[in-house]
Amino acid sequence: MRSIALRFVGLLAFVSTALAAPPQEPGNTYDYIIVGSGPGGGTLAANLAKAGISVLLLEAGDDRGDLINQQIGLLGMFAANDPLQRWDYFVKYHSDEKVNDKARFLTWRTPEGEFYVGNKPPAGSEKLGIYYPRAGVLGGCATHNAMAAATPNDSDWDYVAEITGDDSWTAKNMRKHLISLETAHHVPKGAKGHGFSGFLDIEVTSPKQVANQPQAAIILQTAASLMGQKGNVTDLVARDLNNPLPNGNQVGLFGFPVHMAPGGIRRTSQHAIYEVQASTKAKFLTLQTQSFVTKVLFETPKGKGKKPIAVGVSYLKGQSIFKADPRWSANATKPEARTAYARNGVILAAGVFNTPQILKHSGIGPASELKKHKIPLLVDLPGVGENLQDNYEISVNAASTANLTDLGAAPCTFSGGEDDPCYHLWKEGKGPYSNGIIDALMYKTSKAAYGERDLFMWGQNGAFRGFSPVPNFDMPPDPQGRTFGFSMAKIHSRSKGRVLIKGTDPTDVPEINFHFFEGKDAAADLAAMQEGIEFGRKVFKNTPASVGPFTELDPCNVNAGESPNCNVKEFIREQAWSHHATSSAAIGSDKDKLAVLDSKFRVRGVENLRVVDGSAFPRSPGGFPVLPTFMLGEKASEVIIKEHKGKK
Repeated sequence: MRSIALRFVGLLAFVSTALAAPPQEPGNTYDYIIVGSGPGGGTLAANLAKAGISVLLLEAGDDRGDLINQQIGLLGMFAANDPLQRWDYFVKYHSDEKVNDKARFLTWRTPEGEFYVGNKPPAGSEKLGIYYPRAGVLGGCATHNAMAAATPNDSDWDYVAEITGDDSWTAKNMRKHLISLETAHHVPKGAKGHGFSGFLDIEVTSPKQVANQPQAAIILQTAASLMGQKGNVTDLVARDLNNPLPNGNQVGLFGFPVHMAPGGIRRTSQHAIYEVQASTKAKFLTLQTQSFVTKVLFETPKGKGKKPIAVGVSYLKGQSIFKADPRWSANATKPEARTAYARNGVILAAGVFNTPQILKHSGIGPASELKKHKIPLLVDLPGVGENLQDNYEISVNAASTANLTDLGAAPCTFSGGEDDPCYHLWKEGKGPYSNGIIDALMYKTSKAAYGERDLFMWGQNGAFRGFSPVPNFDMPPDPQGRTFGFSMAKIHSRSKGRVLIKGTDPTDVPEINFHFFEGKDAAADLAAMQEGIEFGRKVFKNTPASVGPFTELDPCNVNAGESPNCNVKEFIREQAWSHHATSSAAIGSDKDKLAVLDSKFRVRGVENLRVVDGSAFPRSPGGFPVLPTFMLGEKASEVIIKEHKGKK
């Protein structure tokens, strides 16, 4: 424990040094400008700087690596509600407004300016939609998520290779990018297919947690038995989900990998940036926070057939400029308009909602949409903002007669402050906050797309039902300590949504509709999610009496002893949520009219403009896109560094 505590102290000192460094005075021209510092952009910026390439990294938010709820991985839900680092998006999941109105997490703004969550708002309230958490800080959404660091099915990488004809995208070749960014703590050093010197720590705490939570262990042992797995549950949750074996049909219980250093310390692309800032390569990386990019600047060379060339960006310097920031005010100080220039290219990594927004305000997007808003058309790219995908999420929750929560000797307040006993344990590398998620349960339904596993499930104490902008709303773990739930993310959901701009103001929040369960595959997706719920019910029904009996809370809220008989598919359709958006500016075939990018991340129809974030995936990669997006940053680094050196 002493070594973990020393590591923690060293990390805090390192972060503090980075935060205390004097602000750099940026020049006006760089080799590259990168917009956005999340898993894609932050990783890429650090790698280019380490290669001796000058980079201006523009981040719209602040660097809030000092916040305890960001540093403690287990407090991600609290980080997501923190107005110092969150952006508030309110989305629609359906074309039918009657279905949207049935969501129990429907959010409204009351006449007093407060949020109301539910279906009976005060008179005069404005309907906003369903809260969709995003982070507006250095490091992006990896700073407030559950840290799930799972590799996708191999077919998700192979699909990119297939549609583009670029074999560098095959799963076999993409493995090297995991190796280059990872420091693995959950497998023996030197294990095949893993890295041990990257900036991104990957940890699995599942065996320790199962050993410390005997009631949960019994539930998970039941789940394993129902899936035909043999062996002790502690051994099963030690299995490496990110192993290099052919991936797509490996099912059953695994350990849940998280991007976390030992002791429960969250790791993100922030740390790649901090490492560069503390190194001899610091002169190559200029970081500017509170810098909201509004458009890409182009030069149009003379001559027939010449493409516009991206040469820089326009941006607004100031705090809380974007209207999704809860601190935004129409009466705030007017931001300073600035420009910056790039010799070799501009790279958008602003996120799945903001990247297509920037493209459209730069004149790149569907001609009809830009014409509607009187934005001069530069390139007609119909796929910008289209093809929006996500993993549907739902949970099956039940209450037991037994106490299922074991938080150790110290009761956690989840404040992360001096009054929180678990915070003091965490500083020593101990206690509940040193943990990640208890298990990963991979499941294949009869309706699985591509014939592969299609449900990523995980067990948890408490009932998780979605996201809310109201702090502590429906907060897990369950305060009674008697609830257990299986949450599930649908891999390869087949709905396609849209990101639309509202007008010419680039600080407006875009309109987002995921169009869940719409189209020809809607029935299959609903049936697959229902199978997942039925599996969870089966686990609860077969769990030994020492932990049960269980009474279902979701999807059917029933009285003890009664059988659930609600309409499960209707429940899923009305209550499913999400927070893993991808694919709004996708890589694709030259023959695909909706393809925005080629296999080297280049925006079609222009020169020197790329996209390196979750927008680029042609389909959602696995159950959680964060680790694949880190891998995108690594792959783009390889492509751009090779290209840059070739020009010299």
